[in-house]
Amino acid sequence: MWTRWRRLVLVAVVAAALAGCRGEEPQQPGSAGPRADQEIDGFTLTQTREGKKIWALRARHALVFEEEDRVEASGVRVEFYGDETELQSTLTAASGVVMRRTNAIEVQGDVVVRSTDGTTLTTDRLTWDERTGKIRSDSFVRVTKASDVMTGSGMEADPDLRNLKVREFKAYVKTPGGELVEER
Repeated sequence: MWTRWRRLVLVAVVAAALAGCRGEEPQQPGSAGPRADQEIDGFTLTQTREGKKIWALRARHALVFEEEDRVEASGVRVEFYGDETELQSTLTAASGVVMRRTNAIEVQGDVVVRSTDGTTLTTDRLTWDERTGKIRSDSFVRVTKASDVMTGSGMEADPDLRNLKVREFKAYVKTPGGELVEER
């Protein structure tokens, strides 16, 4: 009798546990939209052309949405490469979205681009356009190289921060005392 009672309790516990498992994935935090098809920690995506690396994106965490053909990533780092596959610049951002059909990358939150020649661009939002090979921002930007600083609202440049066009720009120079003075 006592053994039968234990079996009944065991069956009831297992049945209750199985009733709670319906095979549904939990809803994505903060999202009322579609659920991710894949969730990846330590995500890497590399774009090549004719066997040469163009850029490599790494993210701490990524959500892949197959139907929308996009990847939402957090803790983003993108390395841009030149014609001879040498590193030209590195972009970091809090989060980003990769549109897989066009390879466009939109990043936001503490966006920093550092070129290998020491030029640094900071902004809060930036887009990489695979078709044109340009990075763009419509937000406030700050570009620093050595003691020179340039600010503006919006920019377009090559990923190595050459051929840089800043809209509504102001240029500053650093005095020997370290103070930034606007050039007129």
